[in-house]
Amino acid sequence: MKANWDGILTKASYLYLSLPFLIFCLAWLNLTSSIAFSSITLVSIFLCLKNVHSDFSINYLVSKNPRIIWVSLLIILFIIFFSGIGHYTYQNNDHLYRGALFADLVKYDWPVMYKVSGFPGHFLEGKTTMMTYYLGFYLPAAAVGKALGLEFGRFALFLWTFIGTVLVVFQTGKYLRKFNYKLLLLFFGWGTLFFIGALYKNSFIDIYTEKANPLWAGMILYADSNLGLIYWTFNQSLTAWLVLLLIFNKGPKQNIIFLYSLTFFLSPFAFVGMFPFIIFSVCKNYEGTLKFDLWKNVKHYLSFQNIIGAALVVGLNFIYIDSNKAGKFFQVLHHRPKILIVFYLLSWAIIAFLISSKFKKNTLFWLVIIVLIPLPFFQQGFGIDFPGRLSIPALFFLMLLVGQFLIEEKSGWRKWAVLAYMSVSAIWHIGFEVGKPIIWTSAENISHKTDWDDQLMAAENPELQKVGKILKDIEGKDILIQDHKTIVNPNNNVIWNYMADIEGSRFYRWFAKKQ
Repeated sequence: MKANWDGILTKASYLYLSLPFLIFCLAWLNLTSSIAFSSITLVSIFLCLKNVHSDFSINYLVSKNPRIIWVSLLIILFIIFFSGIGHYTYQNNDHLYRGALFADLVKYDWPVMYKVSGFPGHFLEGKTTMMTYYLGFYLPAAAVGKALGLEFGRFALFLWTFIGTVLVVFQTGKYLRKFNYKLLLLFFGWGTLFFIGALYKNSFIDIYTEKANPLWAGMILYADSNLGLIYWTFNQSLTAWLVLLLIFNKGPKQNIIFLYSLTFFLSPFAFVGMFPFIIFSVCKNYEGTLKFDLWKNVKHYLSFQNIIGAALVVGLNFIYIDSNKAGKFFQVLHHRPKILIVFYLLSWAIIAFLISSKFKKNTLFWLVIIVLIPLPFFQQGFGIDFPGRLSIPALFFLMLLVGQFLIEEKSGWRKWAVLAYMSVSAIWHIGFEVGKPIIWTSAENISHKTDWDDQLMAAENPELQKVGKILKDIEGKDILIQDHKTIVNPNNNVIWNYMADIEGSRFYRWFAKKQ
């Protein structure tokens, strides 16, 4: 009897998404709230799992070639290893904050409290604050770290990210009904041509050595690849993709709203970006007429987990993050038309045009475009989070449509053009996001453990001498690990992103466990 891989991995996906919120209820809330809210969450999880039904045709596709599955797992493990998660290899500068946040989750009692000092003139100076952030992704690994130490916790975070990536790739394969190496190429190679603008403005070497700013169109006009999202914002992207796929892989209607609500806890920007697609899913699965069949359709969504469970997740998380002032800033933006048009073309318009002949009557295709067009004109917070993160669902759906196009189109110039687009995208994004950590991790080990730097500097070739000087300059330096150690490090100039004053915090007053 073959293993029920679809049932096992789909149920594992539900647990992966809901466990962080359960831990939050158990460990961050006062006793009364903890008992009540964790009980509701447990019942919701149980009922969700009860509604999961296996697709045995997927089990056959997965089991057909075990070698591909094992090699694919090794490839995913390799890619996640060089993400910097776990502190094993080169880290991009977002890890300055992610590593600090995770270390505080391990070090401090929950809920994490701070007495802010060392930030003269800052409005939080001298205040007692509470960590207030979308921290759900980190909680399972941080719980391991609290029990076994920070190093075990970091390994657990690495493992948690690997598991999440495997679950997302599986659900992507289920959606496309393909489990082969092409699936991996599509998933890890998918991205925009946004990088072309960075290469036009900067040299290849400068981008690899971080001397150049790749955000050539400004802080707001930004679109990322799947690998970029995993390497930079793994805590937001993996969970958002998984929710989206569970819903659109014929997820039970009784579970959909609860699943969607978990996105608000795990990835609130993606929660907003996913809303039009949730409405689309409900409309797509509507049967009959609006006048005569409304109740027949609505009653499928009326479940304990969709009503009580989802209301708890959204309500509690809203009260929790509402006291964080960083998210209160909002403005409407304007852009130079030339830059905006180039941004649209490189980010999604070219690939959308290439597949448009197949999907011109596909509502999902047009919904993706409708969602992507207005995003650059709005900003929430002070970074690139709003358009860059709200676009996570739309760009992922565009990837799925490209996958369908490549599977179903047998020939024609458009297919060759899409293949060329994907080849360029894959070569750059895999080469840059994975290649850069490999190069820098290797460079540190070479500079610290060999005399190659001296040999290269003594070479006659000027280019080799330049490489030797780079290696010599990093000798004895830690160029891999980016970590503030704690969120309240005086060098952290964005502490307000991660905490809120407990004075006036309804969450702290009503629900938080007091220390």
